[in-house]
Amino acid sequence: MTQAISLTIQERLERETEHFEELYAAEAARGIQPLSDFDKVRYTNPSANTIFPREYFYHLLAPLKGKDTLEIAAGNGIDASICAHNGANVHAYDLSSESIKMVRQRADANGVLDRLQTQVTGHFTEAFANQTFDHIIGYAALHHIPYQGMAEQIYERLKPGGCAVFAEPVVNSKALRALRDLVPYEIFESTDDEVPWNDQTINEFAKPFDRKIQKDFQITSRLWPMFPNNWALTVALHKLDSYLKLVPGMRRFATVSVFALYRDR
Repeated sequence: MTQAISLTIQERLERETEHFEELYAAEAARGIQPLSDFDKVRYTNPSANTIFPREYFYHLLAPLKGKDTLEIAAGNGIDASICAHNGANVHAYDLSSESIKMVRQRADANGVLDRLQTQVTGHFTEAFANQTFDHIIGYAALHHIPYQGMAEQIYERLKPGGCAVFAEPVVNSKALRALRDLVPYEIFESTDDEVPWNDQTINEFAKPFDRKIQKDFQITSRLWPMFPNNWALTVALHKLDSYLKLVPGMRRFATVSVFALYRDR
């Protein structure tokens, strides 16, 4: 994975658009399934002590009922449907028209289309312009976006008492970054222009906000997508990580960070 630093913002957005138009068209062609009963339960008010990053993401958001929620880069629509299932009024945008088509199809399959509004755009300022929100969210979204100045814009569009919740891939270890560069196999699909974040990036992004909560996940459990049908192994790897993070120095090998940024006033 490399970053074309010389690209303009518009050129980068065009490359991302082309990539995700193809990706989501192919995913939709394979069929869109409604949320399972298992996922509906696990993402409704999960515990703060959960070992799973997406469950912690929804712990930070709960309760969602009646909350106006803006999703940045809605992707395949899973989080829009989960939020709407939990009672949020969801406003979802993405630069890919195929993404937004899929977001709407998934919401319809889950019976929550009436709680969803969508827009095709790659610019945060254009997305549902002049509206403010209780929550602004993104799951593995920010590292795809030229984010300079975006934190201040997000803060301004949060209602007082609101929060922005994100989950991002992170690399805090130079050794881990070097190892990834040497291994051609990618566990997660990625684009040429995305850049994983780190603690420094997150702390810089958090500066306009009144406070931050952050928790890190996935050391060994980063490997779980290699075993998609082995739930017992997935749980075991995540449990192992919860113990590894207690060892001094091991946190820097986490590969996902989930964080909430608050506007208190």
